[in-house]
Amino acid sequence: MRVSRKWWFLMVALPIVGLCAKAGLWQLDRAAEKEALIDRLNVGDQVLTSASQLATADLERTAYRVDLDVTTDPSRLVFVDNRIQGGRAGYEVFGEVRVSGGTALWVNFGWVEAPARRELLPRVVLPETVRLSGRWVPVTESYTMTEAAPEVMGAAVRVQSLAGQIPDAVFPGMIIAEGVLDHDALGPMPRLGPATHYGYAVQWFLMATVLLGLTGWVAVRGLKA
Repeated sequence: MRVSRKWWFLMVALPIVGLCAKAGLWQLDRAAEKEALIDRLNVGDQVLTSASQLATADLERTAYRVDLDVTTDPSRLVFVDNRIQGGRAGYEVFGEVRVSGGTALWVNFGWVEAPARRELLPRVVLPETVRLSGRWVPVTESYTMTEAAPEVMGAAVRVQSLAGQIPDAVFPGMIIAEGVLDHDALGPMPRLGPATHYGYAVQWFLMATVLLGLTGWVAVRGLKA
């Protein structure tokens, strides 16, 4: 009976060792993905100041700084739900702007705190024209991987993601504006950095190592029994 119990332990423990190791490898993959995303979002020295520069820039793959005079269009603002800053729930506010010549751009104007009542949206007032400074970055999966589930609320729309919400006519990517609203948006920068995932990976591998050692010890005792 003692040997039988030990073999049952081995049958249960070995798959768990494999799952722990698999979880550790998954965390390493996530760390690599986050490092690649951070590299993709790193802004270089070039500053885009005109529509002609936008037309020649590699906007789908590279992040830039921008400094543009634009005209805002407050008739349709998009409020992306469940964006957290400083432990507070809120929205990132998106909309369309135009530079001279009519070129349309998609802008993340900033972050606003959510009202206490769910049926209300924060009041956002944009200037008709503004000197728009910020970062031009690609629109990453963090903004499009879930359904938008749009809710029309007056002249604005509340969504869970930007999937299907970005007008086809705008340039690829978006501008993370600086100083337009009281709080700038964090944008697509990951909330958990690569170091966090490396830490989780170490924990999973340690668990797998300890359990594997315990399994070996039980197996040796079982053979001697």
